[in-house]
Amino acid sequence: MNSKMLERLQIVPIMAPVDTNDGATTGDYVSLKGFKRCLVVVVYGDGTAASDLDLVLYQATTVAGAGAKVLNALQTGRIYRKGAADYATLAAAASTWEKITQATADEKYEPSDNGEEVGMIALEIMAEDLDCDGGFDCIRCDLTDPGAAKIAAGLYILGDPVNAAAPELMLSPTED
Repeated sequence: MNSKMLERLQIVPIMAPVDTNDGATTGDYVSLKGFKRCLVVVVYGDGTAASDLDLVLYQATTVAGAGAKVLNALQTGRIYRKGAADYATLAAAASTWEKITQATADEKYEPSDNGEEVGMIALEIMAEDLDCDGGFDCIRCDLTDPGAAKIAAGLYILGDPVNAAAPELMLSPTED
């Protein structure tokens, strides 16, 4: 296959870098109508011990959030993270992902040790995880307020487009 990577995926910001201590951060919705999967990636900076950043997933029937409800898709094999005490240590171990054990599917990933570290969290969502019979085809990721200063930002990386196209012609996942 000789196609460009951007012909096989679409990247959309969840939210701009934000201090999550200013209250829960609500992400934007993206539609999976034109994609079979989405990798939710959140990057976070150093903070305070025991002030952990949690991620919560929702599904809706439109990118405006109609009919929103939780998306219970997070379980072992869908949650990965990289974390370290500082950026230099994280960069040195850049190829090492930790698989998070979560036996029961849930809408939340609630780590108990990312407050004092820098790192990344990756959540894998498949289009068939959504309540398709109920017309749900959009997802949103929110970040909780950790109770202390912590900068975070996120991206949706949508993959396996139903109709691959040149990057400038790809379907927009922010429109219904």
